[in-house]
Amino acid sequence: MSIAATAWSVVPQLDAQQWGLEAPEASHAWVRAMALATTEDLARGLFSQSVLKALRALGDEELARRSARACGQERFEDFFHYPIRVLLQMLSTAMPGLAERHGDAEQALWLLGHCAAMDFLESESGRTLQVLVRGEPKRLVNNLPWAYQVAVTGDRSVKWLGPQCCRLIMRRDFLPAAFHEGMLVAMLERLNACKVKVVGRQTGRLDSEYDISWQ
Repeated sequence: MSIAATAWSVVPQLDAQQWGLEAPEASHAWVRAMALATTEDLARGLFSQSVLKALRALGDEELARRSARACGQERFEDFFHYPIRVLLQMLSTAMPGLAERHGDAEQALWLLGHCAAMDFLESESGRTLQVLVRGEPKRLVNNLPWAYQVAVTGDRSVKWLGPQCCRLIMRRDFLPAAFHEGMLVAMLERLNACKVKVVGRQTGRLDSEYDISWQ
């Protein structure tokens, strides 16, 4: 996993540990992310519910309940859209406890992404994706922009660098790089891809890139 630097301004960058801090201060990464969100930045309930389940699995019932209360949503309807701020508020509340439980914020974010992806793959949309890609990692990667669009707004594209090596480019995305690394590893491993490697980096305030390879 990479050190998931988050650049809400080009200089200085915020490192992954700052995602694990308590967040009343405007200098913290979650608050900066929420400040950049507009009414057009949305997350589908299906995705938010998967994240909530991941919080429960990686933390405990009380952590999940407290995080849900903090964002004002006890549960999410699968096919409704919610402001991305709701998801960010839920995660910002959970992260200090998760970072302490799992060693640091980067590890906690990676595990959250991995767990949320596994839950998504069990959903109707996730099963549709698996049928569509027919067990082929390359087909999965080509369909990642669609899969992400099912979950959250933003723009994603894939640039192939070799037969089993590519770059996923994200524009207007609000989640930390370590979270996406965990998600992408989980999705490729589900298709039995071997030696999966995903390295993410922020390239702008809401932009990031992920170098993906497997054998």
